[in-house]
Amino acid sequence: MADYDSGLAKGKAVGAASRDREVWYLKATIVALLACVCWLWSPTDRVYPVSEEMRADAPGEFVKVGVVRTHYTIQGKGPLIVLVHGLGTGWDEAYNHIIPVLAEKNTVLAYDYYGRGYTDGASDNHDMEQLCGHLAELLLQLSGRTNGLTVQPFTLVGYSMGGALVTGFATQYPHLIKNLVLMAPAGVGIPIPIEGQIIQIPIIGDLLFQLLGKHIMQMQLPKGHFEGEDMSEDIRQWRIQRLNQRVEHSQGHISGILSSIRHFPLNGFDAGYAALQKLPFPVMAIWGEDDLVCPFGAASTALKKLVPKLELKPIKECGHDDLVEKDASKTAALIDEFANRK
Repeated sequence: MADYDSGLAKGKAVGAASRDREVWYLKATIVALLACVCWLWSPTDRVYPVSEEMRADAPGEFVKVGVVRTHYTIQGKGPLIVLVHGLGTGWDEAYNHIIPVLAEKNTVLAYDYYGRGYTDGASDNHDMEQLCGHLAELLLQLSGRTNGLTVQPFTLVGYSMGGALVTGFATQYPHLIKNLVLMAPAGVGIPIPIEGQIIQIPIIGDLLFQLLGKHIMQMQLPKGHFEGEDMSEDIRQWRIQRLNQRVEHSQGHISGILSSIRHFPLNGFDAGYAALQKLPFPVMAIWGEDDLVCPFGAASTALKKLVPKLELKPIKECGHDDLVEKDASKTAALIDEFANRK
């Protein structure tokens, strides 16, 4: 009987210890989830710096805009052309084939906005107000470097999401715009894939995109090219290498893209584009006829209705990314002619 009582006592002790461990694990899990949520919804003054290793590899220069170290380049001599990239790339990926052509006769300024390329990330919502403010402050900072070109009317060019961004900037600062160029712009008629809808769900979307964002973006690469899965292997590997670098060395890259997907008008920016019709500067759109990201047919038709004065320049057998890769020379020639048209 004594042995039975002893065994029963030991069993109760083991059971209690097991329950204590379960409670401890539950508490630890809750604390971890709360920490994750606090990190995902961090204060708006948080900065995510690019690593020193990655910064040393940057092809351009840096200037502090507020508290954010911003990566930019100024090349060439002549009238100013400002280039704004799209959702997931920096200026060197978006414009590395275009800048040398434009710089032969123009001063070219290109920069990386929050969390893209080599620019530090920021926890502010990456909405139209924040990104236009970033560009406006940068132009003021660089007025001395450009002998005042950045505070005089210039040609402003935006690619993909950058097309909507430069439109928002141009409607806020029309006195600074000489010509506006939209390259396959986002903002109207953009189909949102299922993964894009899922990641907009709070908490779930954050966790999924932090875990799978790199793989989702890799899967999207062929979609941007006319050849699809038969796209250039050299370009594919270069883009994957750059993506891996940003994810590993730029803390704000994934969170910046997610913030733009949630807060920037990648769709439904009709009123913003319509406002261009009443402004005094000319507007041109360059578009690949085989674009699957910002579909040429539906989106260009909608844009033309919103901005009747729009000068549309389609390129045959050209996808979304082909505008700045395979067909970059055609794109650069169109921009140069438009910027310097008498």
